[in-house]
Amino acid sequence: MALVPAVKNSWNAWIEVDASAIRRNTSAVCDFVGANVRVMAILKADGYGHGAVAAARAAIAGGASWLGVANVQEGAELRAAGLTAPILILSCGLPHQAAEVVEQDLAQTLTSEEMATALSQAAVAAGREISAHIKVDTGMGRLGVWPHEVLSFAQLVSALPGLRIEGVYSHLATADHDDTAYALGQAQRFQEVVAELDAHGIRPPLRHLANSAATVCFPEMRLDMVRAGLLIYGLNPLCRELTEMRLAAALTWKSRIVCVKRVPTGHPLSYNGLYVTERPTRVATVPVGYADGFPRALSNVGRVLIGGRRCPVVGAVCMDQMLVDLGDMEAKAGDEVVLIGEQMGEQITANDLADAQRTVVHEIVARLGKRLPRIERMEDPAAGEQS
Repeated sequence: MALVPAVKNSWNAWIEVDASAIRRNTSAVCDFVGANVRVMAILKADGYGHGAVAAARAAIAGGASWLGVANVQEGAELRAAGLTAPILILSCGLPHQAAEVVEQDLAQTLTSEEMATALSQAAVAAGREISAHIKVDTGMGRLGVWPHEVLSFAQLVSALPGLRIEGVYSHLATADHDDTAYALGQAQRFQEVVAELDAHGIRPPLRHLANSAATVCFPEMRLDMVRAGLLIYGLNPLCRELTEMRLAAALTWKSRIVCVKRVPTGHPLSYNGLYVTERPTRVATVPVGYADGFPRALSNVGRVLIGGRRCPVVGAVCMDQMLVDLGDMEAKAGDEVVLIGEQMGEQITANDLADAQRTVVHEIVARLGKRLPRIERMEDPAAGEQS
């Protein structure tokens, strides 16, 4: 989703994205890992809800040399916007998608002979050479070649025309946990695979293992490249305070009050009367709901900022609206509501929303609805010049 300039708008709810924060965060990650380690900016799910194209441009301006997407459609969106940086498809893909992968000049994750063969045939037909990254399943149990089968698979891929093994990688399942044993075991298995490939003359130039959490916590896992998702958006990937680098959240979610009512004691609110007022109070209707990405699980649990105060969400969150208890606060229709971000010195973060419903911060930002316009909060000329 493209960003539009920040102007006085008529929307009831919207997202403001600070592209310069993404650029600065990416630069901070690049400085943190050092000049010998490349940074891949992860742009899945519309740039974690921030807008993939704008986030990609800002990340490249900040020093990212690779971009990571979930599928060929996300890669094609970036190519259509004029981005020329290397783009890796992080899913294994299906054979019928091979021709589009080649057409869009994308690097492809390979985990099966069928996809490798289809990609080879498509590359040969187009007279091109396509970058392939072999994924190793070291313990995630999702995608990847089993460690003991990687050598034979890599030899097969090496023999196929039109393909170039540019990378070998794996994905960590527990990099953000305090108990590091499982992550260290995965890293050990990955290094054993790399050593076996090297012993047989297969030396992909890019070995990558670290996601955002591992980038911070495991220096030995940074290898040739790190895959930074949450970090570039200024989101904390850890189960503790992030002190290793200074980051700025790039996303602010705002709305406006559309109605304020005086509600008596004992009055049920919203569907099924999940909340009953315990005192006379003022209740504000905010035109945001679970269709926009504010989870129904935050009914009677969530908080929003109004007038610089944290006000509780009361009653069931609806598809398009929710109710907020103002207490004795004076407020009116049109007043600003902040769902993620800062207001008058108070703050609610995406991590706060995630913690409140016991989920991960990735889910909070990735679920932000398409009907929420993304507007550019700050002009970032440096990012706009990059592709």
